[in-house]
Amino acid sequence: VERRQQAGVGFPDSPAALAARTARLLERQAVPAALVVEAVRSEPLAAPDAFERILGVSKELQAWSFLPRGARAAHSVARISARENGRELPVGTGFLVSPRLMMTNHHVLPDAETARDCFAEFDAQVTVDNTPQAPVRLGFDPDGFFVADKRLDYALVLLSSGPDGRPPGETFGWNRLSLQLGKLVVGEPVNVIGHPMGRLKEIAVRDNALQVRLDDFLHYRTDTEPGNSGSPVYNDQWEVVALHHSGVPRTDGQGRTVRRDGELWQRGDGEDSVDWVSNEGARISVVLKHLASLPFTPAQRELLAGMGAESGISGDGAATASATTGTTGTTATTGTTAAVTPT
Repeated sequence: VERRQQAGVGFPDSPAALAARTARLLERQAVPAALVVEAVRSEPLAAPDAFERILGVSKELQAWSFLPRGARAAHSVARISARENGRELPVGTGFLVSPRLMMTNHHVLPDAETARDCFAEFDAQVTVDNTPQAPVRLGFDPDGFFVADKRLDYALVLLSSGPDGRPPGETFGWNRLSLQLGKLVVGEPVNVIGHPMGRLKEIAVRDNALQVRLDDFLHYRTDTEPGNSGSPVYNDQWEVVALHHSGVPRTDGQGRTVRRDGELWQRGDGEDSVDWVSNEGARISVVLKHLASLPFTPAQRELLAGMGAESGISGDGAATASATTGTTGTTATTGTTAAVTPT
């Protein structure tokens, strides 16, 4: 990928991926029609070259709505904190994916018991005048719904209603997750919204790009810090493409982590000394497929159906409340009913 980029290839991805991405952009009118015509009319182009031209327009020029749509997406992102020995400690970031469900990392909320001791803070940010805004705190209701998977590092949990009794998504909005492919190609920008180091909400929108697309994960270049765990990773149309969960360190030939000074990293060196080469997030389409495969109860599926039709999860799917023995990598809970499924 790096060699192709150095050779001037803006989007070093497969022809099929470029075609799918271009089709999605055009279908959703994400690129102004006049600019598309201008980009491809000057000379006859083979299909891959035309796709590159259109994607280049999408990358370099954004409609004015890019900023307010980003602000709308940011409204759905919250800081997650834990109560511990009388203190409140920021532990990560989460974002609404339905009117009542929040997504974050498994390592942020590994189980229902942990979720009970945590809360989400919306609007933990500055105003347009750079003055701190009063945050809104909501507790989690893992007894109502909780599911987590260690391998994909995601957790999905029910949020309590606001003081007015309304579902959180009616106040803060929520992200419509899509099972469809074609949301991002290698070389395209990504945007991350979160609470690095527990600070007020921040956004990374500069010098960011998808570097590698694996079967289950994406690797991308962007500035993130601890506390960004559980942040949504967006494309330039503010569609969630991944769930951020970790950095990717540089390694030597034996797979050992390397420090920024070129020496081998040792326990106790601290994460700041690691030579991070990229960041990693679980592909949102893979997370949705995994969710759809779990044996939820009808009540659970009804909650999941609130994520919308594009998520691929309907409220009338087959469900079971029985437990399956095996590797307990995934746990799902609603009320007093629990299902355990091998991953």
